[in-house]
Amino acid sequence: MSDKIQMAVNHALHLRANSYQNDAVAAARAALINPMGMDHKRSSAWYEYGWKEQLDFSDLYNAYRRGGLAFSAVNKLISRCWSSFPQVIEGEEQDESKKETAWEKSNKTILTKKLWKAFSEADKRRLVGRYAAILIHFRDSKKWHEPVDKGRGIAKFTVAWANCIKPKSYESDLNSEAYGEPTAWSYTATLPNGGKKVFDVHPDRVFILGDYTLDAIGFLEPGYNALTNIEKVEGGSGESFLKNAARQLNINFDREIDFNHLASLYGVSVEELQDKFNEVAKEINRGNDVLMSTQGATVTPLVANTPDPTPPYDINLQTFSSSVDIPGRILVGNQQAERSSTEDNKYFNARCQSRREMELSGEVEELVEKLTNLGTIKPISEFTVVWDDLNESTQVEKLEQAEKMSVINDKATSTGAPIFDDNEIRTAAGYEPIKEGDPLPDEEPD
Repeated sequence: MSDKIQMAVNHALHLRANSYQNDAVAAARAALINPMGMDHKRSSAWYEYGWKEQLDFSDLYNAYRRGGLAFSAVNKLISRCWSSFPQVIEGEEQDESKKETAWEKSNKTILTKKLWKAFSEADKRRLVGRYAAILIHFRDSKKWHEPVDKGRGIAKFTVAWANCIKPKSYESDLNSEAYGEPTAWSYTATLPNGGKKVFDVHPDRVFILGDYTLDAIGFLEPGYNALTNIEKVEGGSGESFLKNAARQLNINFDREIDFNHLASLYGVSVEELQDKFNEVAKEINRGNDVLMSTQGATVTPLVANTPDPTPPYDINLQTFSSSVDIPGRILVGNQQAERSSTEDNKYFNARCQSRREMELSGEVEELVEKLTNLGTIKPISEFTVVWDDLNESTQVEKLEQAEKMSVINDKATSTGAPIFDDNEIRTAAGYEPIKEGDPLPDEEPD
């Protein structure tokens, strides 16, 4: 009976091994038929490297949630871009001397910090999952799937990940201005008890950041292969250190050793001798001052070769850094060389300022236009989204610049007229220019 059971187990193991082999062979064959990557000589290169051909939301989300570099890239970009909130002003350009208009005052209860906080959160989730959504809760007492009553206020905002909200149906009329746009969205909400509930949501109540089309390219996608390599480098080097720390032992017996006699000394059979050796190894690894005596045997630890992970890590770090357009020093928080760090900070500030003006401003304008069409914001002929300047010099830098201008003036005065006037120096130092008729700084006003 036991022989039959053993035969059945062996047969099952054989089938299982063959299934694993067949899966691997099938995957390799599929890679040959459908080439992956840019190496046309080796069409299965990506498969052999362990790189995924297609990335879905869970891949990008897990890279962000469990990968330090992906988390750092997304959060540092968001924290810098949203270090201050935008202003939506009436007209084309911002004039600090211009008083606040009635339209700007009326929007103070709509374009609030609560809105910009939801917008920045959606922006972060868009960087992770290609797109994200802001669900707008209007005070119209209607169902989610119904259009919004015009002129209603806003109660709150809900931010949704890309895997929670997807287009349900599209406008199919070629003559419609909304052709190809969703006519309904499907939103999966997570209930307090952990359950799920699906709602149909009207487009009036949804604002999308990012690109929900099938050919969209995510922020983390171009550098995903480098992140995969970095995970292998970190995990492989960590495993090597662990194996060395575990102190696995190898016992090499002389050929003259009689294992039957050795087993009898421990009072076990030859088959159970290995268990005794394992117990001895555990005692050695557990204690500090433990002796292992042997006769006719040599005990050596099994030591894994631990290569330096720095070179391959740095190469992949540079690849990922270039894919997200963030300097590597800023990405990992390395501030070694002062000049290099200063230049990296300037570049990163310029990169975030450009993203504000080229990308985020347009999306803020779309949101304002959406709320205008729904009657929540009063329509005007022109409005502008403005941000503060991330490249603006610090107060110390301004004073240094003013000092240099003063030194230039002193040198120029000895040979002729000064190069800069007092107001130019005051402006460079970050102070308001003195207008004609105003008291000088050391004078008391009448």
